[in-house]
Amino acid sequence: MALISILFIFACLGAQSVRNAFAKEINCQTGKDDGGLGSFTEGYEGDVEVITNIRAEDRLKLESYLFEIGVSFLEFDYTEGELTATVRTTKPLNADVLKQYGQNLYYSVTCVNTGMKNTRSIVVEDINNNPPIFESKTYSKSISETTAVDSNVLRVNAEDADASLENSRITYSIQPPAPEEFEVRNDGNIRLKKRLNYNTASQHVFTVEAKDIGDLSDTTTVTITIDDYDNLNPYFHHTLYKASIKENQEGLLSEISPDAIKAQDGDKGINEPVVYSITAVLPNEYQSSFVMDANSGVVSVTSALDREEIELITLYLQAVQQDDTSKMANAVVSVTIEDVDDNPPKFDQDEYSVSIPENSAQDQFGGFEGTLRIIPESVPFSISTDGRILVKNSAELDRESTTNFNFQNDNSPQFTSSVYEGKVNSDQTAGMEVIKVEAKDLDEGPNGEISYYIEFGNEKGFFAIDEKEGTVTLVNIIPLVEKEILEFALYVTARDGGTISRSTSAMVHIKAPGDLHPQFLQKTYRGQVEENQSDADIVKVDILVIDPIVAVLNVESEMDKFSINQETGYLSTKGKLDFEEKSSYTVLLSISDGTSRDEASVLVEVLDVNDNSPVFEDPPRMISVEEESTARDNILTLKATDLDAGFNGEVRYTLLGGAGMFSIDQESGVLTSVAPLDRETEAMYSLEITAQDQGRPSLSTKTDLDITVTDINDNAPIFSQQQYETKVSEDGEVGAHVLDVLATDKDEGLNAAVSYSIVRQDPLLDDLVFTIDPETGSIKLAGKLDYAQAKRFTLYVEGQDGGSPSLTGSAVVIVWVEDVNDKAPVFTKEKYDVSVYENLAAETELVFLVVTDEDEDGFSKGSFIMDSDTFVINSEGVVSLKSDATLDRETKENYVLQVIAVDQPLDGLSSTAQLSITLLDINDNNPQFLPLPESIEIQEGKYSEVAPGEVCEVLATDADIGDNGRVGISTSSYSSIFQFRDDGTLLAISELDRETQDVYDVVVVAVDHGIPQLNNVITVKVSITDANDNTPVFSSDSYSRSILVKDAKIGELLLTISATDKDTGDNARITYSFAESSSMVALDPETGDITVTSDLSEVTEDTLLDLAAIATDHGEPALSDEAKVLIHLKTSSLTESVVFESSSYNFAIKENEPESSLIGQVKALTGSSVVTVSYNMKSHEGIFSVDAEGRIKAIKTLNKEDVEWYIFTVEAVDSRTPPNTAETTVSVQVEDVNETPMFDAEKYDAEIFSLAPYKFPIVKVQASDPDVGESSFLRYSLSEETSLLDVEESTGKLYVLDASSTSLPVVTCQVKATDPHGLFAIVPVEISVKQSARENVVVISLNQPVFSVEKQVPKIEDSMTAVLGWSVKVLHVGTDGGSTARESTAKSSVSFIAVDSSGAVIEAKQVKEKLRGKYEDLTVELKKLFGSDLEITVEEPSGDLDDFDDSNDVVIITLGVLLGLTLVGFITILTIYIVRVKKMSKDNESDRQNFSISNQYHNFEEIFHFSNKQENKEVTIVTPQNTETNLSSENRISAL
Repeated sequence: MALISILFIFACLGAQSVRNAFAKEINCQTGKDDGGLGSFTEGYEGDVEVITNIRAEDRLKLESYLFEIGVSFLEFDYTEGELTATVRTTKPLNADVLKQYGQNLYYSVTCVNTGMKNTRSIVVEDINNNPPIFESKTYSKSISETTAVDSNVLRVNAEDADASLENSRITYSIQPPAPEEFEVRNDGNIRLKKRLNYNTASQHVFTVEAKDIGDLSDTTTVTITIDDYDNLNPYFHHTLYKASIKENQEGLLSEISPDAIKAQDGDKGINEPVVYSITAVLPNEYQSSFVMDANSGVVSVTSALDREEIELITLYLQAVQQDDTSKMANAVVSVTIEDVDDNPPKFDQDEYSVSIPENSAQDQFGGFEGTLRIIPESVPFSISTDGRILVKNSAELDRESTTNFNFQNDNSPQFTSSVYEGKVNSDQTAGMEVIKVEAKDLDEGPNGEISYYIEFGNEKGFFAIDEKEGTVTLVNIIPLVEKEILEFALYVTARDGGTISRSTSAMVHIKAPGDLHPQFLQKTYRGQVEENQSDADIVKVDILVIDPIVAVLNVESEMDKFSINQETGYLSTKGKLDFEEKSSYTVLLSISDGTSRDEASVLVEVLDVNDNSPVFEDPPRMISVEEESTARDNILTLKATDLDAGFNGEVRYTLLGGAGMFSIDQESGVLTSVAPLDRETEAMYSLEITAQDQGRPSLSTKTDLDITVTDINDNAPIFSQQQYETKVSEDGEVGAHVLDVLATDKDEGLNAAVSYSIVRQDPLLDDLVFTIDPETGSIKLAGKLDYAQAKRFTLYVEGQDGGSPSLTGSAVVIVWVEDVNDKAPVFTKEKYDVSVYENLAAETELVFLVVTDEDEDGFSKGSFIMDSDTFVINSEGVVSLKSDATLDRETKENYVLQVIAVDQPLDGLSSTAQLSITLLDINDNNPQFLPLPESIEIQEGKYSEVAPGEVCEVLATDADIGDNGRVGISTSSYSSIFQFRDDGTLLAISELDRETQDVYDVVVVAVDHGIPQLNNVITVKVSITDANDNTPVFSSDSYSRSILVKDAKIGELLLTISATDKDTGDNARITYSFAESSSMVALDPETGDITVTSDLSEVTEDTLLDLAAIATDHGEPALSDEAKVLIHLKTSSLTESVVFESSSYNFAIKENEPESSLIGQVKALTGSSVVTVSYNMKSHEGIFSVDAEGRIKAIKTLNKEDVEWYIFTVEAVDSRTPPNTAETTVSVQVEDVNETPMFDAEKYDAEIFSLAPYKFPIVKVQASDPDVGESSFLRYSLSEETSLLDVEESTGKLYVLDASSTSLPVVTCQVKATDPHGLFAIVPVEISVKQSARENVVVISLNQPVFSVEKQVPKIEDSMTAVLGWSVKVLHVGTDGGSTARESTAKSSVSFIAVDSSGAVIEAKQVKEKLRGKYEDLTVELKKLFGSDLEITVEEPSGDLDDFDDSNDVVIITLGVLLGLTLVGFITILTIYIVRVKKMSKDNESDRQNFSISNQYHNFEEIFHFSNKQENKEVTIVTPQNTETNLSSENRISAL
């Protein structure tokens, strides 16, 4: 099957080669830049341009111009032999894709045979059809609640794909409900605008909207988590609690309100535990009766309480944060002691006495019986003690005699006052009302009807009471006594009308004074008032004043402190009284009516209030106590006094602090120690002592007391080690330091001063060998050591303090005697010279240094010392590259190191050698171009290789050296027009015609000579400047006009001549003149207008002015053209001959119009209606025709690419005898229409390996546009997208996306070339995929969209290369699902391999291990590209890769058989093909570039050179240059 396919392909190629060439561009001679065609709205689909007048011999194609992308939107509807072609869109125009090209779409319709281009450009107007898209659907950040206001918290970012700035401008806003703490700025920064509080909100979740000008929008969710900061104190849920417990009961408090006692950390996010305690109990003597659980806060009563002794106790609670005791909270618990029936009834007096008026009614003062009874008792019922009503006598229950018994009168009448007062004055009259009493009864009916009676006190009958109204009246005149007051006490009863009547009594006092002066009713009054009260009423004094006498009350003593109210008689304070100043006052009062006066006194008792806090009497701030004081020793007595009295002045003492080591007597203030004190445990205690009175509310005073614990000698010295051990060389000098021992004593002063001594030495020698400094503990040699005599000494050292009595400690010191090392190690060389290649893998071994030592142990204990940031040496003498170091010759090419060999760790002898490491260059740097001039220009002209034109100097450098740094520069495009001189000067070697093409984008390639070769590419934009190489051309060879002399007017315009020049600037600026001047007419040098300059009065007969007009440009040298101007001056009539209406006509026709298409019409005038005119063509008869009406038609189809302008003469002949004739010049311009592009091959073939790297070039397809200058505007695209490959829009270069994504041996795609007007051509591309082992492919995932990752592939490779130390080649970028959708926002996967400096592929396992080890470094590097939210995941490969190698051999054998069969057919067809090709005329050089592995192995080697060190199976591939390349079967690839 493969053979048949190949035969078919070559048969097609052969058939194509024998066909006649036909596609020519529109203007094959000059080409044309028609500039902008206009604008199209984004999304437009349809025809962009129609090309007409295509000549039969022309072959047109659509090409890219300036940028490849233009033709990707267009196609060229053009068939060979047709006269018209159309450029139309292949897909909707997209301004967003063209954003980087200024929203312009460029293309060219090119003539294939000459390469002349007809360039076009259209503007694609952007519409707002893309909403903003956030880079992430969610953003999150954790910040501290202490973050400063106006800080930027995080930044959200959205991008709008629209092309115009207006449509892509984004505004951000927070959607409601928006948190008041945050705002979003126009740059997407979320800024804090209000202080945060974790306890108010620990997390803020809100939605940010990105909106463009057209209200298209996207949203993202922002989550900001607040981290709590420990800045708040704990707090109780309530500051006041109420609880109760029954008296005589122990255990938990009951009925705690509002709820259980609980405290917690104010920082809810941290919520540190709190420790509960009771700080005080009032009264203080109940402190020991309560206990509080430190963890739960539960309060318990430990000893029973007696309500009859105390009813209310106040507890002061404290909750301290466990990790910071400075953070605390306080609360108060008010504990009520509930009563239980634990006491029998008890009279409050042993004896009672009472006085009642005489004649009191019987049973008037009956009291509570203590039992229940029914009133009246005559009813036949009784009541039991439990409240049940029983029948007492059933015989009395007779309905006929009594139908009901009512004993529900349960309310007694109630007087409105218990005492009423009345007065009878001297003007008394019988019947006068003295006073009215009133009572009310809540019962209804008769039970609520009240009658009033005077029970007693009216024995003399002076008074009477109205039974119903309660009005007491005077019935008899009372005999008054002068200067006396008669008093009457009436007992009035109010009784209801119930069957069982109820009654109540009240006292009515009636006074009847005689003729009296004002007087006090008492001589002495008593009253009480609390201190510190102003205007407080104390007591009311009773006075007697007879109307109408007016009396005045006065205060006679203590007038500054008291006053009396004249109306109410109340004595009150003027200001505040102070109990502590004076506790009682006797105030004298007087009453006077002006003639008489009475006096009384008021004894005022001032009541104490608790307004004075206790005051300590000279409390000490600091005292000293000797440690080891026994428990309960009295330390100090504190005394506080309170000026108040009673409980207000009774002082109780409490203590805070002291770590539980002290207590204070609540009443006496005696401070005692609870336990023996130890200065070494705590040397200072800080106490807070509170003196609190027992008032309500209580007042208190605090004082601070610092207790310093003084030292006693209770600690012996302790050595830092119980046994010391050291070594001393036997050649140590006397006085040499051996060892320092150290003993410490926890005491202080002399008690801690330690002196050292050696109390014993083993073995005991004649001479003292060691001595010790008694103060420092430094042991030194006191004599010479002899290793043979003693190899070890044991010293018994004692430390004694300076206390009295002194205490001692001891330690043992073991001293080993060492033999002397006296032979230094020796290197085998004094200097080592090593050369290694740069870019070696980390930890590569470079050289082995050998050392010898003549001592007994040799160099077995030796080590090497080398100071280097790059290299490391191990104990074996092997020098290697550090794990985090790299070698770069371009940074540093030589290292000179000093290596020291030390034979033992301590006191070793050493020797030194020099190590010189020279780095050898490898080709690891691409050539770099030096900066080019901003503008590169050359004048048009005829250049050749012999006489070239210098354009500019293009220089490139390479940081490598030798052949690796030797750079060659060449052109990759327009090679037949431009080439380089050895010194880097770009030369023009072919004719440059600005009018044909004014700009060349020359692709320049710089290639070094290393292995593998590295290159760099740059595009040099060469602008062609104008030379004056085009002569002005008149629009007609001759111009004529007839004028009647008598009608001539000075200044009259006769006719206008015109000429054009294809040059630009001054070279194209034209000035008109006559060869010889005329007195009758003038020629305007700028406009070409010919006007009359005289009245022509001197002309008396017909005259012909025969003038020569010259059009001259302003170039250097100036060029000119000449035309004939004929002006007929007629004296009689203009109609005697035939005359054209105009001396010249200009017409236009689109190319490819059908035959006999009308172009225009000329007209000649005869002056007579009877004279007819016929028209004749004077030239171009085979192209144009003219009929009897002067209509000019095209005989055949015209092609702009053939001839753009036709200029010919039309003759008019009238019917006179003899006939008259006239001529006119006709100019016809052929206008361009769009034609379909054309590929230079019907099919393209290429080969790649499945392990080809990402964006590796495959093949370059090339199309041309028959339209002039439009080939460079062609845009290339794939007819159908694929994950395997893609095509560069402007160049037509196919490149790899992910070759590993297919297992097919052959992949076919179609490439489309579209011109700027939408016309396109399609060519098939067949790609053979040669499978490569993929087990060493590593995949990582990035939480970034594909389009973002693709843009950064080169930088990703550089970053990973820098971190891993291996060269990294990215093979594929896609989504986790395998998609390569550029708009995808899913997680992207990046497939790559790592290659070492020798070209070997690193095993995937090793790469993953290094990735994990360097994960943090890689994350830091890649975050520079993608931002701080980047996440990297190392993925495991799919099972497909593991199975791939198993089928390698089968695939290779199969391909080998097919290849053998294919070659047979290939050789046969190739022979036929070569013979036919030789017979064809030589075609223009095609700049098609094929990056197929069969044609350019070396190009791939430059980019992708690697091998695998696992196996040594060698495969030899013969390249087209007959050079052999060794390949490992496991990916040793030097040419793909």
